[in-house]
Amino acid sequence: MKKTLPLFAALLVVTFACNKTPEPSPNDPLLMSAVANYTEEKVTIQSIGSVFVGTTGPQPVDFDKTEVWMAEGSPSNLKLIQTTDQKNIELTGLQVDKVYYVAVKGSKGEYWSELSTPILVIPNRLKPVKELLQTTNAVSFYLSPTATYSLVQSQESKELTLTQLVSGKAQKLSYPSTIFFRNWGASGEQILFETSVNQRRKYVIYDINKETFSEFTLPSTANVWLAALAPDGKKIAYTDYNRTGNVWLYDADTNTDKRTTLSQPYDMAWTSDSRSLLVHRYSTVSGEAQEIVNYDPAKDAVTKTLFVTPPKGAVQWPRLSPSGNQLLFSSTLSGQSHIWLYDLTTEKLRPITKGTFQFGWLSGSEFYAVEEGPTPKVMLY
Repeated sequence: MKKTLPLFAALLVVTFACNKTPEPSPNDPLLMSAVANYTEEKVTIQSIGSVFVGTTGPQPVDFDKTEVWMAEGSPSNLKLIQTTDQKNIELTGLQVDKVYYVAVKGSKGEYWSELSTPILVIPNRLKPVKELLQTTNAVSFYLSPTATYSLVQSQESKELTLTQLVSGKAQKLSYPSTIFFRNWGASGEQILFETSVNQRRKYVIYDINKETFSEFTLPSTANVWLAALAPDGKKIAYTDYNRTGNVWLYDADTNTDKRTTLSQPYDMAWTSDSRSLLVHRYSTVSGEAQEIVNYDPAKDAVTKTLFVTPPKGAVQWPRLSPSGNQLLFSSTLSGQSHIWLYDLTTEKLRPITKGTFQFGWLSGSEFYAVEEGPTPKVMLY
């Protein structure tokens, strides 16, 4: 017993030390970040402090004060607007037609952090028209372009439920291997899925009316890395593990597989008419920004730049409206994942709601987005 007590005491000391909140120091300085929350008519900034300790990454840390810095139009002229001991700070006096940048500093005892990376704040959140239905945090939700069907996939991807929303008729979809939703096809009467066979990506199409699966036949040489399957179910744009560097385009109707001049993008998606590709890539002008461009496969050329992020900005899953006038995407421009709407005509950007990939266009001007929370809601905009 005498031999075990010192060991037990040592374990308690180690456990306490591991659980202790880290303290800023010259070797482990206080780091600050800011997150914007859009609620009702308010914009609230949450300031977050952390310390990098060894190889464990950022550890949350308490801090005493926050300095809030803000600028209109550009992050280059930030000015101190207030100092507070609050962690959540409401921004007042903002104009809905203005773009702001906000950064924070924090203090803990004698230590002050550097200014955080500025975040984008646009106090003009788009309000939903109505609630369509409720979902849960345990599933991924997809609504067909005509709002006729909903597809719900469990997080572990083992269960898929397709529901006809008018009649309420539901059916479980079953396939020999695990499949993942990728796109709606044939104006919402087909569902395009990705699967994996022998460690290679494959694609299957589910016909809702026939209740049958069919395989999208890829070229025998294709080893797909990143891919976008067109809504018409006849074309696929992809990059290849074995043929790196450029995007390949395969047309099942003509059985042609050709290399394009389009360099490896971050992401890509077909437009609703299956004629053009929406390409998300790093900016060709500024390496600190990302851009969304329109690529015309017939011309093998980028025809238009649709959106360029602020420096160090990042976007995900861009989707162009059927009318071609508006762009939806998810981005951390405000410090956390928000769904954004960009109007190509007015060049105005508006926040929608917190979220990632659960959104989509329903018509030329309507779209849905899942509003995250304890009880997620599918909202019509």
